[in-house]
Amino acid sequence: MDKILNWGLLSTAKINRALINPLTASKRTRLLAVASRSISSAEAYAREWKIPRAHGSYEALLADPEIDVIYNSLPNHLHAEWTIKALHAGKHVLCEKPFALTLAEADAMSQAARETGKVVAEAFMYRHHAQTLKVKEIVESGVLGKLQLIKGSFTFTLTREGNYRWMEEAGGGSIWDVGCYPISYARTIVGAEPLEVFGWQVTGQGSR
Repeated sequence: MDKILNWGLLSTAKINRALINPLTASKRTRLLAVASRSISSAEAYAREWKIPRAHGSYEALLADPEIDVIYNSLPNHLHAEWTIKALHAGKHVLCEKPFALTLAEADAMSQAARETGKVVAEAFMYRHHAQTLKVKEIVESGVLGKLQLIKGSFTFTLTREGNYRWMEEAGGGSIWDVGCYPISYARTIVGAEPLEVFGWQVTGQGSR
């Protein structure tokens, strides 16, 4: 495929920084636009990161005819809504994790992709990392024998009160935020789905 894909950032989220340099460095991609809820915010972000176009609404970015791919880095509870809108606007979508918050949302996103013929993917980059591929190769070779136990963790200290990660209605919670990584990793490495799941939660002072 020789076509250069034009990308648009759907929001000015901090996580965008993980994608900006790779998009700029790749010969197959061009970071063309960014959208925010206000034109002043979008223009300031575009100047900071040397992005050619700034859109003052998410709708304006989806309406940009030159954008091929949308990176959806909105808060968790907005992933499904804006991914579906982007697909129906004729854009491919790389959606930040978590892909969706409910099975119904995931089904609706998959259906939109089928209807539009566009590609939608969850931004689990680790799946394509050489280290992950090597681990999977080792496991599948049988050299380790039968796997009996996999332990995984992904943690950090969240001290920002009022952050959306504390808010259930905004798709917060440790599983959606970073706990999804070791869960997804285990499923990927063994190539199987869980038969039984349980969990518990202890909240700290930051949740109050």
